[in-house]
Amino acid sequence: MMQPSTDLQAINRQQDYLHAMGICRWLPREPLAHAPVSAEWVSDFVWPQPGLSSSPASAATDTAASVVSSMAPSSAPPQQRSADSTASRRHALAALQLDDAKPGVTAVAKASVEPSSPVEVAEVPLSERMKQPQFSLSFTPAGDLLVVDSLPPHARETVGPEYQRLLAALCRAMDCEVQPDAMRLHHWPMFASSSLNQGGDEAQRAVRRQLDLMLKKHSARRVLLLGEPAAQWLLEQDHSLEAMRGLTFTLRAGVAAVTSYSLTHMLKLPEFKADCWRDLQPLL
Repeated sequence: MMQPSTDLQAINRQQDYLHAMGICRWLPREPLAHAPVSAEWVSDFVWPQPGLSSSPASAATDTAASVVSSMAPSSAPPQQRSADSTASRRHALAALQLDDAKPGVTAVAKASVEPSSPVEVAEVPLSERMKQPQFSLSFTPAGDLLVVDSLPPHARETVGPEYQRLLAALCRAMDCEVQPDAMRLHHWPMFASSSLNQGGDEAQRAVRRQLDLMLKKHSARRVLLLGEPAAQWLLEQDHSLEAMRGLTFTLRAGVAAVTSYSLTHMLKLPEFKADCWRDLQPLL
């Protein structure tokens, strides 16, 4: 049952503001496993609300109407809708210039791999392709879980409050309590010097040392690899993120790993949260 008219106008006005800022609001109407139930008004919420004018911008209203119409049941086959959805998300990532989207990299068909079957990691050196790699990773322990997340390469500063809240919520959803004080940031190249060897081989060895140190110190049995740099450098695989998402890998003896979107992506595009939740199901 919807809220009173004043509350409805406020919700629509808030939706107009979010749309004007380019923020996509995620309102799940179907129940998600282990996730809180959405508010009652979500199931009946339609934007823009008929008969209400919460924003003077007609362009925003027209755009919103096209978004609502695109959510209606489509007559296209399920496979076509899935392909269109994947393509649109890849274009959105490329527009944001985030590390998880690599234009020109062909994704491997996920349907040919059984997600629930562990996959042995084959060593494929990235140094053959990445002569001068640049990436940033965060290693955060949470009980028997280790979260390795990909940060923007230029983000040399400490992660912010929104990032930490999302990280804590993700760990709680996996029945773990995050240890923020034990977070370690790993930036590459480590030094601003052209005379030092900071190529792909050295970058790979540095990532291995950091992973071994975290596993030895915190005894993690589950590893969540978020973002393409984390997946590629930790698994030592030269595949796109879309080719590895949701698959179960054997990172070390007795240590299982799953890949998904980075926290930065989920902060910028909240609809990726549902995809991430489905990807990490093998670790629950």
